[in-house]
Amino acid sequence: MYTHLITYILLIICISLIGGSIPLLVHWRQSTIRLFISFGGGVLLAAAFLHMIPLAADYLGHNLGLPLLLGFLSLYIIEKFIMVHICEASDCHYHTLGWSAFIGLGVHSLTDGLVLGTGLAVPQLSLVVFLAILLHKFPASFSLTSILLHEKFSRKNILFLLVLFTLAVPVGGLITFFLVAELNETIIGWLIAFSAGTFLHVAADDLLPEVHSVKSERIPTLVTFVLGLCLIGFSHYIH
Repeated sequence: MYTHLITYILLIICISLIGGSIPLLVHWRQSTIRLFISFGGGVLLAAAFLHMIPLAADYLGHNLGLPLLLGFLSLYIIEKFIMVHICEASDCHYHTLGWSAFIGLGVHSLTDGLVLGTGLAVPQLSLVVFLAILLHKFPASFSLTSILLHEKFSRKNILFLLVLFTLAVPVGGLITFFLVAELNETIIGWLIAFSAGTFLHVAADDLLPEVHSVKSERIPTLVTFVLGLCLIGFSHYIH
């Protein structure tokens, strides 16, 4: 698992840096970015329902509901009431300043790291959680850089903030991974259910609205969303 931990972290760092660098290099069509977002929404939703919730139920039984709800509400409260919410889509209205964008998405990235550490400590979840986070980081880092560019940040400052944003995942992952290894099954079940709740919030509130946001592109985005579901569904079948 140590090898998996290092490999997953390096790949997530790479995809996050690539996603954040693209707006600095080329201008992508919004329709293309929307396909990435829809695919990621399908991946997160299927990962929560097909893998994480059933496994948490094995640990917690009928006590599953509370940590699942807390996971969902934690991100909801942070994003809607504590931080200024940032749309994952790069074409949303820029209704925040650059620093609010960085803080809001940074907290989100740290949460991804906590989820990754929990998943790696449970072999049945490691690959699925990794794929879900990997596919989610591209649009998140792309969105952050786009917002900072819109707010007239210098390219040097944007790259520095992008690196900090990217490092939040390995920091959270490393801390949680080593803590979870020492915990009992009930606490592990709570962490898995809590993580599933955060996945459900990201998918339902940040990503899924993009599937139907533009009438002329609903079919392609729906297809990519279903492909994301099928990818995780196939991995569930393999497990």
